[in-house]
Amino acid sequence: MNIALIGCGDWGKNIARNLHQIGVLACIYDANQNLSKKLNQDFKLHNYTINDIFKNENIQALVIASTAKTHKDIAEEALQNNKDVLIEKPFCLSLTDATTLSKLAIKKNKVLMVGHLLNYHNAFIKMKDLIREGKIGETKNIRAHRLALGAIRSHESVLYDLAVHDVSMILAIMQELPIKINAHSIHHNSNIGPDAINVKLTFKTGATALISCDWMCPYKEHKFSAIGSKGSLIFDDTQSWSKKLHYNPSNINLDNSINILPIENIILKKNEPLRNELEEFISCIQTRKKPLTDHQEAVNVQYVMQIIEEKLQRN
Repeated sequence: MNIALIGCGDWGKNIARNLHQIGVLACIYDANQNLSKKLNQDFKLHNYTINDIFKNENIQALVIASTAKTHKDIAEEALQNNKDVLIEKPFCLSLTDATTLSKLAIKKNKVLMVGHLLNYHNAFIKMKDLIREGKIGETKNIRAHRLALGAIRSHESVLYDLAVHDVSMILAIMQELPIKINAHSIHHNSNIGPDAINVKLTFKTGATALISCDWMCPYKEHKFSAIGSKGSLIFDDTQSWSKKLHYNPSNINLDNSINILPIENIILKKNEPLRNELEEFISCIQTRKKPLTDHQEAVNVQYVMQIIEEKLQRN
């Protein structure tokens, strides 16, 4: 199998490393031609133009890790040339573009997958399994905190840079779209959109989800919690693997008294989510099965993102 990588910034270099280790990296293309040439030399690969990649029948698939605004056009051209495609998040920057790509993938019968990375993290996979098994009872609330003093991006807001992860994870647990969305934002540094957002999603079951994302925060917090009638599961990605996921059986009684019970650390097998994501893509190319985060999942996430964006523009 031969897979081309389009875009090789900081994250793209991680993708290149993994694809090369797996043995499927055919070539690297970046808008910075000097970077493309150097990386292809380093990996002992051919140096192709992007049009050469589209037309090369020996290249079966593309991983797109270029800037978000280029995703739709590159993916569309790849699909038209009968390539399977993995797009790193964000899938697109509009619901219209996302829907266009989804329909084209169906028409061309091609794998189209989005890199919603945390769906491939063993802590989140285990969290979903435990929720399905009834560990926390009925899911009442999900809380997602993704805060850091990070890079202020010039082409996408904190909504598309950070919140997209949490929207994808929330929909994976709830298995339905929200019926109501509220959103607020703070603008200080970015010219493209908000620097910090708070979002509330309400579902028909009465469950809610609260998202807080901020790239101006002076401390780092990557926590994702599911709170149910029998306790809570907390995924803290800043912790070591022995402490990344724990179960807190404490809950609030009908009389508003609180049961405080011992916390249980959940045993996890360490993994590199990116490696799992890329292996999922390769498996889907080989077997033609539906990816965990396929284009239909991407459209659902994009639908929620667009409503959030519209709500923020009105505030």
